[in-house]
Amino acid sequence: MKKTALTKAALLALATFGASAAFAQSSLTIYGNIDIGVDNVRKGQGDATGFAVNPALPPAVGNALAAGFTTKSNVTRLSSSISSVNALGFRGVEDLGGGYKGNFVLEGQFQLDVGAQSGQDNRMWGRQAYVGLTTPGGEVRLGRQYAPMFFTFAFTTIEALGGADIQGSGLIVNNLQVRQDNQISYWLKTGGLTAALSYATNAGVDRTVSSSRLANGSYTSTSGQILGGNTAGNEVADSGNRGQSLGLFVNYAFDPGFLINGSYHSNKFGNAQLITGPIIWADLDKYEAYALGAKYTIPGAGTILSGIFHHGKFTNDDGNNAGPKINTWALGVKHPIGNFAVGAQFAQSKFSNFTEGKDTSLMLIGDYNFSKRTKLYIRAGYAKDDPGNLASSGRGPAQGGGLVGGGPLPLLTGFGSLETPFFSGGGANVDATTKVVAIGIRHQF
Repeated sequence: MKKTALTKAALLALATFGASAAFAQSSLTIYGNIDIGVDNVRKGQGDATGFAVNPALPPAVGNALAAGFTTKSNVTRLSSSISSVNALGFRGVEDLGGGYKGNFVLEGQFQLDVGAQSGQDNRMWGRQAYVGLTTPGGEVRLGRQYAPMFFTFAFTTIEALGGADIQGSGLIVNNLQVRQDNQISYWLKTGGLTAALSYATNAGVDRTVSSSRLANGSYTSTSGQILGGNTAGNEVADSGNRGQSLGLFVNYAFDPGFLINGSYHSNKFGNAQLITGPIIWADLDKYEAYALGAKYTIPGAGTILSGIFHHGKFTNDDGNNAGPKINTWALGVKHPIGNFAVGAQFAQSKFSNFTEGKDTSLMLIGDYNFSKRTKLYIRAGYAKDDPGNLASSGRGPAQGGGLVGGGPLPLLTGFGSLETPFFSGGGANVDATTKVVAIGIRHQF
C-alpha cells in the first residue's frame, strides 16, 4: 500500500523510529513541506471577541467590551498551509553501535506567500528543536517537541493537520497540546505499539495569559502573551509550578489497516492571570485533557474512516474551581479513485458549561495526486458558531466582571489559548457562519 502524506508527516515527526540498515552510519536528511493556495473566506456579521455589553458596568467600560463587533467580511487571499503546514527540517542520525544512536531534529515553519517565518511567534526552529539518544530500550529526547496529545490527531485524521483540517478542532483548544518548550520525552516502539511519555519544566505559560504577544508581566490590557508564546516558556525562580506539563500517548496498529490510540495532557498555570482588555477573567490553576482516536483503512478499496473524541477542562485558582469544559468529536472519510481522492470531515466542539456555546464544522475534500510528492487540492467548508448563553465572570475596573458568549473556537482565540485563528488565520465570528473555499498545490520533499 502506498504511504499517504499523513503517514509521511507522522514519520517525520517521529524522526528516528523504525530506523534500519539505512541508518547503519551517520546521515543528515533535509525534508520539508510546501503548501500554498488561493482561498476565499466569508465571515458573517458577528462578534470577533465574544464580549458583550454588561449593563452592570459603566457605559464606557461596557461598550469597550463590545468593541469587537464586526460586520460581514469577504477576503480572497494567497494563503500558506491550507491542506498541510509548511515546514523545513534537518534530521541527523549517528549510529553509535550496540543499538545506540545519537540524533537531532531542527524544524521551522515559513509563510510561502511573503517568504517570512510564521507560526510559533516567528521562532526559527519553532516546530521542533531537540537532541535525542536511541537505546535498545527506547529513545530519550530533550528540547522543544510535539506534545504527546498531538499524535492522537496526527495518527488518526484523514488529512495532515493543516488550516483546513477540522478534525484537529479539539487539539487547538490549547496550544500546549501541540508543541511544548523545555520537554523531556521517552519513546517506545515495539511491534504494533508506539508509546510516549513526556514532562516539561515550563511548556509555555507566562504570568499573564492573553492574546497579546507582549511578555512584560504587568497586568494591563496590553500585557501577557498566548499559551506557548515566544518567551512564555522561560524558567524563572519565582514561577513555582507554572507551565509544568505531563503527557502520555499510546497507539496500537493492527494488521491490516486498523489503529486505535489514546492520549492524556495536563499543564499547570501556577495561578497565571487570564486577562482581556480591562477584565481579569480568572487566576488559572491547571488544564487537563484526554483524547481517543481510531482509524480504519478498508482493504482493497483504500477507503479511510476515522473518528476522534477530545475532552478538555480548565480549573481556576488554588481551590480548583471549575472553569470551561470543552467536548469535541470529529469524523472523517476519504476514498481514492485512481489519482484522485475525495472525502469529508465533520466536527463539533462545545462548552459543556460556561457559555454552552458550540461550533459545528464541515469540510469537503478533493485531491489530485500528480505523484507521491505533489498534489493539487480543493477544500470547501464552513464553521457555524452558536453563542449559547452569556457567561459572567472575572473582575474589572468596576469589579463588575464581564459578559462573554460564543463557542470554543472563536472565543478561546480572544483569550490567548490559540496561536492561529481558524482556517489558516481567516478566523470566525461569534454567532456567525464562516465559509471557506480554497484551491492549492502541495509538494513534499
